[in-house]
Amino acid sequence: MKRLVLLFLSMLVISFRSSAQEAPKVKFEKVSQEEMAMKTYLNDTTAEAVILYDEGSSYVKYEVGDGFKLTFERFVRIKILKQSGVSWGNFMVSLYSNGSSKEDLQQIKGTTSNYEKGKIVQSELKKDAIFRERENKFWEAVRISLPSVKVGSVIDLHYTISTNLMWNLRTWKFQYAIPVRWSQYKVVYPEYFNYNHTMLGYHRLLINKSSQSTESINYFENVRTNQGGFSSAQNQAVNQNITYQTKTFDYAAMDIPAIKTEPYLTTIENFTSRIKFELASINFLLVGGKFKNYTTSWIDIAKELALDDNFGLQLKNDNFAKDIVNQLTKGIDDTLGKLNAVFHHVQKVMKWDGSNSCYTSKNLKKTYADKTGNSADINLLLTVMLNKAGISANPVILSTRQNGMISFAHASISDCNYVIVKAVVDGKPFLLDATEPSLQAGYIPFRCLNGEGQLITTDGAEPVPLQNTRSVEITKVDLEIVGGKVSGTLNNQLTGLNAYDFREAVKLAGGKQEFFNKLKNSSSDIDYSTYAYVNLDSLELPIIQEYKISLKEGQEAGSDIVYIDPIVIGRVRSNPFNSPQREYPVEFGVPSYDIFTIQFKIPEGYKVDELPKNLSMTTEDNGAKFVYQVVQAQNKIVVSLRISIDKTTFLPSEYQGLKEFYNAIVNKEAEQIILKKI
Repeated sequence: MKRLVLLFLSMLVISFRSSAQEAPKVKFEKVSQEEMAMKTYLNDTTAEAVILYDEGSSYVKYEVGDGFKLTFERFVRIKILKQSGVSWGNFMVSLYSNGSSKEDLQQIKGTTSNYEKGKIVQSELKKDAIFRERENKFWEAVRISLPSVKVGSVIDLHYTISTNLMWNLRTWKFQYAIPVRWSQYKVVYPEYFNYNHTMLGYHRLLINKSSQSTESINYFENVRTNQGGFSSAQNQAVNQNITYQTKTFDYAAMDIPAIKTEPYLTTIENFTSRIKFELASINFLLVGGKFKNYTTSWIDIAKELALDDNFGLQLKNDNFAKDIVNQLTKGIDDTLGKLNAVFHHVQKVMKWDGSNSCYTSKNLKKTYADKTGNSADINLLLTVMLNKAGISANPVILSTRQNGMISFAHASISDCNYVIVKAVVDGKPFLLDATEPSLQAGYIPFRCLNGEGQLITTDGAEPVPLQNTRSVEITKVDLEIVGGKVSGTLNNQLTGLNAYDFREAVKLAGGKQEFFNKLKNSSSDIDYSTYAYVNLDSLELPIIQEYKISLKEGQEAGSDIVYIDPIVIGRVRSNPFNSPQREYPVEFGVPSYDIFTIQFKIPEGYKVDELPKNLSMTTEDNGAKFVYQVVQAQNKIVVSLRISIDKTTFLPSEYQGLKEFYNAIVNKEAEQIILKKI
């Protein structure tokens, strides 16, 4: 009997799972009373909107006279729950458009359903609510605004994209910034095409299956026939039939939570659940055609780039740089000195236009003459000039943090959007980016600290870790109490990206005096009376800030008890990691080392009543360290703390340890020194 009960229960579970995997029956414009009446989404009561249903399909079919075409269809239904969710009534569709190679957006239909006087009233999308605009040379944006969207609305949108560009089989997102109740995607293509499928993100699919079926193509072909007689040869239309196998892939997910932005991320897109496709090969050998392999390696990509007019061939057109470089390096004997001379010259004379690219927008001679360009223009120019100076230098292609990580599964130039330079001096590598005039040689901007790039050489390609040496901040404060006023000096030293950030902040403010005025006016805890900024224009040297300061909250003269907050500047007041758990890594980007020391003179007539206790802690793998020490020597108290982040990436499994680490910092830095009147 027990075995029968267990069998019955197992069958019940199987039955439940099977029914749970069935797609809901949703039809365009057929909105249910339940959907209209919905006030909140039970799985996430904070949601501003919820995607109730999202259905997509991509299929490749043969059209007589037009060949194989790739079609993408989407139907999405969204419920608006809060005023902040009204913006989900606006859509943007990106279309590839470069000359005759383009995608066509067709069959755009949309409705907004609202309750009015107890009835469902639907407003249809009008043509004047569809706008097209050119994003760049290759992409066009179509913006669609549905009408009468407000809290309580249910919106439906349907559109179709048709193209003969087989490489652009569309990525499907299962996850968005709002929760998704049901999402499904079907992909169908003939055996002649082969695509790589890559699943990304952390949410598991409910359905992930594939199947095959047989289909055929019927068409008429003019055939030369011979039916006898003196002129028997003639053309005749003959019906032809080709049978082939079709591959079908079904994907579906249910109750997908909203993807939430957390502190210290590269880009949220890296962790959004989605499936992407890449054309691997086309094979028409069985029907008398050809085979073409699109799967490539970084070495293959390096060979292609070497012959590209806007990359490798630009590096060969370098005669214009010879006299310029000779003048820049005249009288400089050491190689590092030559590197700095060339690097700082390109930094100074060239202006980055803010655009990222792996390809030049014009030839390098014109780039230098115009004194402006994109990231490839400027850094390939730097590559040419360094080589002319006798320094080994090669370009590195990469993907910026906002653009997402380069795929580990398949080499693809389309993953990359930026170029930097790797130079080698006396066996020591230097990563260089001349787009930023405030950046020291040997450092790259924070936007480029994203996993690995690919070094492109005449021999091929090799991975390059995109890392900077750690940024250091050293702060020393010397304070005393005179007449109830706490005052003294503050000295701060910055290196690495910390120094770069400071130089940029001074530039943005309009100069040193303007920056100091802004600092003085915005500080709620400290009065700054004088300042000095050292090495502001010397990129190879650390920035030094010197201030005379006083605390705005003094101590009442003659008080029996004096409370002192020792961490007067840079205190960590809250834990940046507040979520109970985290599904994706913590990405600091760059290792850091912060040292803070405060020396406090005990006023006459007082003694120490209570001091914070010393503390030393590390995360489990020593990736982060925190040391807090207090020493009393005669009439002085010295508090020193060190925070070291040596590892740039912490996995989700390490999140709780990192969270506890920052909790300890917050609590320790909040502790006070207590003095008591003798």
